Amino acid sequence: MLWRLVSSAAGSLWVAVQLLILSGSVFALVAVVLKGDQAIAAARHAARELRLNLKLYFFDALFIAPVIALLVQLVREGVARLNLALIDESWWTGPGWVIFAAVVFVGDFCSYWRHRLEHTRWLWPAHAIHHSDTQMTWLTLVRFHPVNRVTTAAVDITCLALLGFPAWALVANELVRHYYGEFIHAGVPWTYGPLKGLIVSPAMHRWHHARDVVGSGSNFATVFAVFDRAFGTWYVPGPCNVPLGVTDDLGSSMTSQLLYPFAAWGRALRRPPA
Repeated sequence: MLWRLVSSAAGSLWVAVQLLILSGSVFALVAVVLKGDQAIAAARHAARELRLNLKLYFFDALFIAPVIALLVQLVREGVARLNLALIDESWWTGPGWVIFAAVVFVGDFCSYWRHRLEHTRWLWPAHAIHHSDTQMTWLTLVRFHPVNRVTTAAVDITCLALLGFPAWALVANELVRHYYGEFIHAGVPWTYGPLKGLIVSPAMHRWHHARDVVGSGSNFATVFAVFDRAFGTWYVPGPCNVPLGVTDDLGSSMTSQLLYPFAAWGRALRRPPA
């Protein structure tokens, strides 16, 4: 088991490096096209946050991603062996594009409610790490606390496994959420105009990361804005130009941010009931 985890960590790190180069190249090009000479100045301004994001990214690749990969496998095997699936996998036999569209739509519905839970009292201390980036870029997507990463994977995969989606559909859903997630975290001011109520735009998600405004409690979907519209959490007054981040004092180092949720939970448990 130990050798399996070590081998998985090495493979995960190599994949992480490749994905970083791919995404970095694409978003560097986007930044140059949209911002021109100001792209370099913007990168320098965000340098401190970018360094922290990269540290957490490689920490995740080495120590957390292999555990999550094992967790995903255990969840799928557990659902299959215990016959817990609400829908048998054989039911998903239609055209590939239909299954793809279904898994992304259903996956976003599940993650919408999971994301709302992450903004509640007991899950927020871990999720606050993601929101602590004050210079939101595509790399903000990788700023997640290990606890948050594990709960996210467990909830999302369990929901889709219970609905009987095949393995390739789970992978496809994860790829869409990852790359579209990078895009909506990028510093792009687009609102999508008349489509802003259907698809999550970068401006819509930026309002979700706003500090001390109404939008910080809104816009929980990743792909389909229709869920926020349907459940009353949609908030896009226009391009978001307000300060980002959180009011929580999380510290600015990787160590302080990794320890913050445990300290917050400890304080909450010691606090006498009202």
